[in-house]
Amino acid sequence: MSKDSILVIALWLILSTVAIFLWLMTVDSESMIFYTHYSSLMQIITSAGAAFLCYRTMMIFNVNDKARTAWGFLSMGLFFWSAGAILEGVYTLLHQGATAPFPWYANVCFLLLVPFVIMALIAFKKNLNASIPLKGWIATITVFLGALVLGLGINAKGFQEIESINLIITLIYIIFDSVLLAMAVAAASILIGSLLSRPWWFALVGLFIFYLGDMIYTLVRNIDQAGGIILDLTWPVAFGFIAIAATTARAIYTANR
Repeated sequence: MSKDSILVIALWLILSTVAIFLWLMTVDSESMIFYTHYSSLMQIITSAGAAFLCYRTMMIFNVNDKARTAWGFLSMGLFFWSAGAILEGVYTLLHQGATAPFPWYANVCFLLLVPFVIMALIAFKKNLNASIPLKGWIATITVFLGALVLGLGINAKGFQEIESINLIITLIYIIFDSVLLAMAVAAASILIGSLLSRPWWFALVGLFIFYLGDMIYTLVRNIDQAGGIILDLTWPVAFGFIAIAATTARAIYTANR
């Protein structure tokens, strides 16, 4: 493991440990606002940090290299997500710790992550010059339908109580996340264990954790409940895996160049 990857792991562990400590010390108290602001800051740091590391990895590849395109799309998607985190953080700061309404402008930025990640996975497939096997297609379709049914099922109660615009945004989240998870499965089916494709396993794990975070988010929003420390940590952990993927890819490419 590269020094950059070790640094990423150490930084993410420190940020997460502080978050857990603050949550335990302030939960159900008036001081909870300190945890809320810290959580917002952690979302911004981890997403922006992962975006920067993906961009840094992108820059070492040749202009015509599909790997460069893949890391570029991934960086751009994370950039938009971090922009959404900044918007939500500013709202929370200006409204004495209150969470932003749902839906809000930040949700547009959050949703933009998914199309860019999908384009990144497509570029990654082209870079490997590999076809998705039949088993991969079966798994991809099964996962998409399963994720879609699961998303609709766990939000069924919330659908009966929310307004039309909330319903539309929630459905977009569910569909986008189902496609994202299915595309991750498709990408996993063509990973053949080569050294150059190894970093993408970290990215795929990160995307799966990100999917779980989004599923929890849409659920708790629609039943008007707070997410808690588990939800707040899913996205930073997901971005941590993607950051490790970026630093690992850079280290492997540099060593074999």
